[in-house]
Amino acid sequence: MKTIKKSIIILCCLFGLYACDSFLDVTPPSEYTDKNFYKTPTDFKTAITGVYAQLQNIFGKGSTGYMNAVIYRGDETRQSANVNRFIDGSTEAVWKDSWTTLWNIIYRCNKILDRIDAVEFPNSKDKENIKGEALAIRGYTYLQLAWCWGGMPIITTELSLAETLKVPRSTQEATYAQAESDLKDAFELLPENWDASNIGRVTKYAAAGVLGRLYMYTHNYEQAEVYLSEVIAKENTLYVVEKNYEDCFDDAKNNSKERVWEVQYLGGNSTNQALGISQQFSSWFIPSSLNIRSDGPLMNGVTFTGASNSVRVSQSLSADGVYEENDKRRAATIVNGLKLGNSNPDYEAYFCKKFLKATANPPAAIDMWSNNLPILRYTDVKLMYAEALNEINYGANITTKILPIINEVRTKHGGLPELTKDDLPNQEAVFEYLVRERFVEFCFEGLRWPDLIRWGKANKSINPQKAMEKHFAIPDEGFDATTGTAMYKMKPHNVLAPIPYSEIVSYNNKSIMWQNDGY
Repeated sequence: MKTIKKSIIILCCLFGLYACDSFLDVTPPSEYTDKNFYKTPTDFKTAITGVYAQLQNIFGKGSTGYMNAVIYRGDETRQSANVNRFIDGSTEAVWKDSWTTLWNIIYRCNKILDRIDAVEFPNSKDKENIKGEALAIRGYTYLQLAWCWGGMPIITTELSLAETLKVPRSTQEATYAQAESDLKDAFELLPENWDASNIGRVTKYAAAGVLGRLYMYTHNYEQAEVYLSEVIAKENTLYVVEKNYEDCFDDAKNNSKERVWEVQYLGGNSTNQALGISQQFSSWFIPSSLNIRSDGPLMNGVTFTGASNSVRVSQSLSADGVYEENDKRRAATIVNGLKLGNSNPDYEAYFCKKFLKATANPPAAIDMWSNNLPILRYTDVKLMYAEALNEINYGANITTKILPIINEVRTKHGGLPELTKDDLPNQEAVFEYLVRERFVEFCFEGLRWPDLIRWGKANKSINPQKAMEKHFAIPDEGFDATTGTAMYKMKPHNVLAPIPYSEIVSYNNKSIMWQNDGY
């Protein structure tokens, strides 16, 4: 059941996990991979494994990964770094690292898609599957680039450095369109599910779910409903909302029916640690000052301290009234009262523990986690579906479809009583409910910030600037109540991340690669 993970181990041993320093650094890692590789079906199976290996890097060590940056941006984190203080610029290392990771994924996918048709496969279905995987992962990656940075160069074939430098940034709409095209093609090519020996690979319905997310970002709710319903049609046979919220993140439940698509890791021992196929993301949430003896049991039994740049939960999430009373997700997600090296517990400092449950392979070190990390959960599919139906026609859907979804998540994950139509009497009430519900359900999963951005474009009552203005009006975020001034604030241009300065310099042509406004 761990073939894809074992394949990544083999790839590590053969080549190491190659990573460019820049999007423009497209020199192949060796003569072997460039001239003699991509010749046989086995080569392509190895190559697609290399794409999955690179996908692991979207969750970084400490605060270095793309997903870390996206989580920092949202109001679930307490300000502690340039990114979540909105004082970051084009030289910020985390944006450069994120850019590099995403473009490396596209580069690897392009090599596969450019070369695979020239090779004969004994089983044509194997070729279709590999193409589908490369398209799905490339589509997912272009989606991230589109909403996070805006218009991108549309590069779908292998290019030399000179050719690359001639491809200008396109529009954000065209970048979304490329992601849409890739995901649609992947949906037609990928299998509904994989056998046990290939568990963890992207499927037809993972592509459909990410495509549904794309349509939510672009406010095409009718098409979102079409593709999200494809996933929901497979409820019980392939997918189900997990009964217990904690199990959505426990390594003992890796690749369960809640996990539509997740990044695969192997942890629990020094070999996997050395090969870089275990993850350190979970340890980002552990304070460096953790008192292992007294605090460890409160943090799901952690036996080691975290890094100095550990992230804290903000009062925008931990404050009274954010979680409903008796919502079980609160205790499963956040914790306070840690001693943090002191003699008395600190009840003002909150930390996230939702990614720290490792029942199968408890880690012995900061970078030995085997917990898979979510790209798309089935609960997300269902809540997006409910939101799309609410936007399309509240009256026709509230009783038969929207409320059953809301109540399923409430009862299973929150342990909360069911709501009725009287509790959600109109479209706006459903929307406001889903805004809060998605906050508490998906905090620290990299969804809050893009959710805030897409809701702002939809001209609803929640938008990123208003949310962050409220967030920075909290004294714990540096607000001065005496003068009524905030220490930090989001500016309008911060809806997009800065293009890394190194890329601007590499192109040296502002008509080809230019900086986003405001940076």
